Formats: sequence, structure tokens, C-alpha cells
Amino acid sequence: MKNRLPLPLMLGLPWLILIGMVSSAYLPILTGKEYLLPVRLKDPRDFFRGNYVALQYSFSELALDSIRHDLQEGKYRHGDVLYLEFMEKDGVLHPTGLFRTKRPTGIWLKVRPENEFHWPEAKSIRLRAGLDSFFAPPSDARAWEDAIQEGRVYARVAIDRDGNARLLGLNRK
Repeated sequence: MKNRLPLPLMLGLPWLILIGMVSSAYLPILTGKEYLLPVRLKDPRDFFRGNYVALQYSFSELALDSIRHDLQEGKYRHGDVLYLEFMEKDGVLHPTGLFRTKRPTGIWLKVRPENEFHWPEAKSIRLRAGLDSFFAPPSDARAWEDAIQEGRVYARVAIDRDGNARLLGLNRK
């Protein structure tokens, strides 16, 4: 006797996996709270992808002596999950702490080191949160670039209670 999956299950399983992946990507948007993050310009346009504006934030390159942290001596690699704590001031988020083991109780975001670093030798680290690209139509790309250079742009992000975030858009002030 052969152990085979029924045909409807074999045909439906890939679709269920796809639906699960798309649903989990939208959960921070549906269940999260909206915040503003100040944006700094990294690179105005991506040569290979077109008019994607590459974004940086105040935590993209973070000086470790400027915030609280619980990093222990050792090597941290690209892909390690860290928890970045924020304080909200005038509707804008500012980083206040970086934690390896405990999840903060207030507003926080899951981040990952961009490069390998060794604590305590590293004085600053580069962090990524998956919020670094925004597509701008060709007619608007230059205006966004100028506004970011002038410091007048904030990223609207949705952050859920598990520290997952999605970029909703950009606001000019």
C-alpha cells in the first residue's frame, strides 16, 4: 500500500503556504501602531532597481556609548536579532536602548546587525530593520531626494507588539 497525499492537499499546500507568507507580511500593518521615524539620505536612487530611494535612520549607524545596552563581550553576526528600544517625542521615535536578551516593554523594534562586530571593540554598529527602500515615481524622486537632504522627511512605519515593522510611506514636513 502506498502512502500518498490526496491530490487536493498536494495542489492546495503551495497556495496555503503563499497565503500564509503574504498574511504574515501584512500583520504589522493590520495590528501595529503607526509611528514616525526621521529619515536620512543614504543613496538617492538605486541604479539597478530604478527610483527606489534608499533610506537611513538615526539607528542605521548607532554609537553604542549614546544609548543603554546589554551587549556582552563577544561576536555579533549579520542576522542576529537585537531589540531596539525607542522613546516617542513629539510624535517621532528616537532610539534609547539596544538589547540582546530582553525585549523592552515600551516601543521597540527587531533589528539585525548589518555587519559582524565584536563587543567591546566596536564603538558603533550598523543596524537594519528592513525599512530601507521606498519606491518613488520618476516624477517625484528628485523632490523626495531634496526633501530628505533638507531633513524634512519622516518614514511612517507600523510596528506591532512583536517588534515587526513595515514601511507605510514617507511624510514631508
